[in-house]
Amino acid sequence: MKVAVLDLGTNVFNLLLAFFSQDGCTYLKEFKCAARLGAGGLSSGLISPGAFETARAAMEQIMEQIDREGGADLILPYATSAVRDAGNGPDFVKYLHEQFGVDVQVIPGEREAELIFKGIVQSLPQEIRSGKENLLMLDIGGGSNEFIISDGKDIFWKKSFPIGMARMRERFSYPEPISEAVVEEFKVFCTRVLEELWQQMELYKPAVFIGSSGSFDTFKDLMFRCGFGELPAMELPKDQLLQLHRLLLQSTAPQRLAMPGMSPIRVDYIVLASVFTQLVLERMKPRIIYQSSYSLKEGAMAEQYTRWLKNLL
Repeated sequence: MKVAVLDLGTNVFNLLLAFFSQDGCTYLKEFKCAARLGAGGLSSGLISPGAFETARAAMEQIMEQIDREGGADLILPYATSAVRDAGNGPDFVKYLHEQFGVDVQVIPGEREAELIFKGIVQSLPQEIRSGKENLLMLDIGGGSNEFIISDGKDIFWKKSFPIGMARMRERFSYPEPISEAVVEEFKVFCTRVLEELWQQMELYKPAVFIGSSGSFDTFKDLMFRCGFGELPAMELPKDQLLQLHRLLLQSTAPQRLAMPGMSPIRVDYIVLASVFTQLVLERMKPRIIYQSSYSLKEGAMAEQYTRWLKNLL
């Protein structure tokens, strides 16, 4: 059986295509493209007509990728922050069904965090998910950021905050390079919004930080010039990550675009993502930092495979 999971994010649409057999779940194809659902202004509370069109174009690319692989027996699209928060989100879901025949699941933030957790744990080395230390997981999205505190086995706390980088880039509009004043304003704002996170960190005292997919894939690619792409998770040395952060703070979009490893779809948001990451790291002071290439789509695929295997048996 071939299954396609679609993560329809605020900025990027992601595809994971896999083959199910009793021997396991084999990944066949991964693909991502810019959808820019937030284009036209997330603050309006609506998905703009232009964003409908960019999303349709992204879906066309994804469906073409599925067709090239011989199709899929099941297509599972998950929509997150931009669609669930938009007043015309139901219209967008109907539009995709009419255009592509897919039934989009609009999932709440808590469910998004759960699927992200299920994806991340698959990628981690056994010693990290052994339950000996608590972990803080972070997925930085365009519309929302998901945090999970876990021991690698069970979720102790999870929450989705509607402060994704597309939203924040719109709220904190600034000329580049970003100024120190804007950085401080952004940090003060996020510190206030994340009060519950700080409380939970004090309670569970996570020692290992894990950044999931998206921005953290870009951090890794920038640090290692797209090396280690075959690894589902790897350590990001603290000093190198901080060095990259300082470089990003001084950069303009054209300069970032010229950096080896920079993803074009993250050029506009990576600076704030780096500031946000450093804010959390400064508060947490982790023993070690990991990057995981797995996130929602891998978690949803694992969940679907478990369900398929139970029905088969």
